[in-house]
Amino acid sequence: MKIQRFALMAVIAFFILIAVLSSSFYQIEKVGTLRYISEGINQNMFRLEEDIQISLQDNQMEGLQTLLDEASAIDAAIETISLSIDGKSVVASSSRSLSGKLIEGKYLPLEQLSKGLIEEKYLHYSSEVSYYTDSSKKRAILLIDLDETFVFERLNHIALFYGLALFLVLGIVALVVLEGIRRLIIQPLERITLRAQQQDGLQEDHLIEELFILDQTLCDSFHSMQRQQVDLKEALNEAVYLDGILRTVADINQFLISAKDVDGLMRHSCKRLAEHPGYGLCHIALQEDNNLILKAYSDDPTGYLYPNMVIAMSDENMDTIDPLRRAFQENITLTLEHLERETSLGSWRFIAEKGQYGSMISIPLVSAIDTSPLGVLTLYSKRSESFDTKEISMLEELAGDIGFAVRSFTQREQLEYHLSTDPITDLPNRFSLVEALAHEDISGLAIVNIDRFSDINEVYGVAIGDTILSGYGHWLSLKIAAQKNMTLYKMGSDEYALVVSHCHDLNVFVQFIEELIVLTQKESFIVEGIEIVLTITVGLARISDRVLEHATAAIKQAKRQRHSLALFSLESKHEQENNIAWYKRIKEAIEESRIVPYFQPIVDNLNGKIIKYEALIRLIDRDHTVISPYQFLEIAKKTKLYPELTKIMIDKVIEAFKDSTLPVSLNLSTQDLINPDLADYLERAIHDNGVGQLMIFEILESEGIENYHAVSEFVDRFKSIGCRFAIDDFGSGYSNFDHLLKLNVDTLKIDGALIKNLPHDRNAQIFVKHICDFAHEMGISVVAEFVANEEIFKRVKEMGIDASQGYYFYEPSPTLIEQETK
Repeated sequence: MKIQRFALMAVIAFFILIAVLSSSFYQIEKVGTLRYISEGINQNMFRLEEDIQISLQDNQMEGLQTLLDEASAIDAAIETISLSIDGKSVVASSSRSLSGKLIEGKYLPLEQLSKGLIEEKYLHYSSEVSYYTDSSKKRAILLIDLDETFVFERLNHIALFYGLALFLVLGIVALVVLEGIRRLIIQPLERITLRAQQQDGLQEDHLIEELFILDQTLCDSFHSMQRQQVDLKEALNEAVYLDGILRTVADINQFLISAKDVDGLMRHSCKRLAEHPGYGLCHIALQEDNNLILKAYSDDPTGYLYPNMVIAMSDENMDTIDPLRRAFQENITLTLEHLERETSLGSWRFIAEKGQYGSMISIPLVSAIDTSPLGVLTLYSKRSESFDTKEISMLEELAGDIGFAVRSFTQREQLEYHLSTDPITDLPNRFSLVEALAHEDISGLAIVNIDRFSDINEVYGVAIGDTILSGYGHWLSLKIAAQKNMTLYKMGSDEYALVVSHCHDLNVFVQFIEELIVLTQKESFIVEGIEIVLTITVGLARISDRVLEHATAAIKQAKRQRHSLALFSLESKHEQENNIAWYKRIKEAIEESRIVPYFQPIVDNLNGKIIKYEALIRLIDRDHTVISPYQFLEIAKKTKLYPELTKIMIDKVIEAFKDSTLPVSLNLSTQDLINPDLADYLERAIHDNGVGQLMIFEILESEGIENYHAVSEFVDRFKSIGCRFAIDDFGSGYSNFDHLLKLNVDTLKIDGALIKNLPHDRNAQIFVKHICDFAHEMGISVVAEFVANEEIFKRVKEMGIDASQGYYFYEPSPTLIEQETK
């Protein structure tokens, strides 16, 4: 409600109050006047009654009229006064016309005069007058009629006068007070209100101190509100600006999650930051070697930037400041404002001038706390003032997120590189090969193995071996460079893989591999002045679900057959399946104790007596079929089951001969001889049973003894505890007499292939004779194997061989045979 309306309503209310007060004063004055009249009439009537009483007692009737006239004349309020003796008619009256008339109307007792006038405006009253005549008491009635005009109309004029006078006086006073209030309170308040509406901060002087304080308070509030309004506008503008940055940061962070590569991540980050209204150019540089390399940047209006731009980490010109280099080296956020004034920015000043940028910020890309920067994010702004603290904080957080993402991508790329690349040759590795075989259109696979590469490592060292692997991988890459459908991979150890795709005729690939084998033999690799010539073995397989397995099987087949190249065939596959089946049968036989020794006697050629036994391994099938070692032993040697077979034979042979007087020979392969765990096991078994003098160990010469040093140590170790040694299948393998001397053996067992040809093969006769003579000169006994008939036996005796073994004498048996003489 406006103050003018409020003041008008206050005036109206005040005048209503004055009217109510005047009306009340009027009523009070009227009642007072009526009471005053009543008291005057009562006093006059009291004296009149006394006078009438005397006149009636003295019977002076003439004087009654006089008394009534005087009483009526004295009191103007009384219109007529009448007297009735009998209470029915008037005997005397101040109004002569009433004398003798009957009394009419109702008269109230004089005692009710005041109440009747005030409450009922009643004008007729009576009063009894008692008197005595002739000693008797009588009553007369005094009748009083009041003048209505005098009592009420004139009285109303008087009361009304006083009421109006009071109303006017109070009204004038009210107007004066109202004017004072208007001038002292209302008008100042109106001016204060108007200034408040107009937000006028000018202060006025006021007579009333409270209004002065109010005006001062409002002015101070206006000033404060204006300052706050300015601050709020600035805060709003800052909030809108920062909100834009926050949205930009959020958008970039969202892209960081879905980015496919680090280059796309950095390009999008630069582009998105540059799109913000407050920013301009943005670029990211990463450290490579000892420099910063520009990797990504937004649209460059200056044309100064270019991909992979090098930012040197050192500058000969000490007067220039490179914000990127400083931010990176000191790992700090660097802001520069008023770039138009900067003269020490070097080449970066060109960007500031050309792009009309006012400030810039360089933030190091740090992937985690307390880690070195990966690079620097640089952002240019059109504003000349420095970047806001909150703005810098958000940009630093974004730079940290970008740094973390870059580090993650880099680590992922490094991990993918290490997972898919051979570290020595830098060629795709076996993992990459498996991926290629699963997803690419492959026609064939060849696995290339460097022959006897372990010898190179052993003789020249691993470092030179790695150099050879790297050099040969590079040489292979050059050889297949012209073959667009071939890819080279590095397998484990000393193997490579060649994959051919879209090849309709695999013979072309086979021909290329054959040429590669020949070229490898002709090439020499020189490392640290050492010339090394390589040979390779290659296993090749056509594409299938198991091509890698087939190529591996092919190279094993080539190794066994001593060929340079083998192509996987179904026969090889069947052989693998057969090997798996035999592995299971051997394993079950070991678990069920169905590996047993069979004993074949060796007889003296002079008297035919048994001089010793050979223990031969047998596998008893579940149907009690006796299986020869020729069917399963070679397969067992390729598995971890073979040492178990040897231990079983050691235990069972020693158990059978610990109480015997005849020695027994036990076959040991080269694999057994170089197994230190088996050697320890064998020595404990011999020592525990005291059978050292009875044990003869046959070394299979047909396997080809490569590590003569390790074999010689084994021989010396067990000869020291009484054991003897024999060379089995002598003449079938690669040993020469020099190696024979080094091993210090006790017996030679001539290979059965030579013995069975003695009756009809002159060359065999000469060769066996030379072996026998040489052995005897060295003090080594000789045993002929596979003596199957009397004709062979006669030739053996003619050659001077000491003992014979074969079906002509005894077949292998699970029990020791009683002595017989042929």
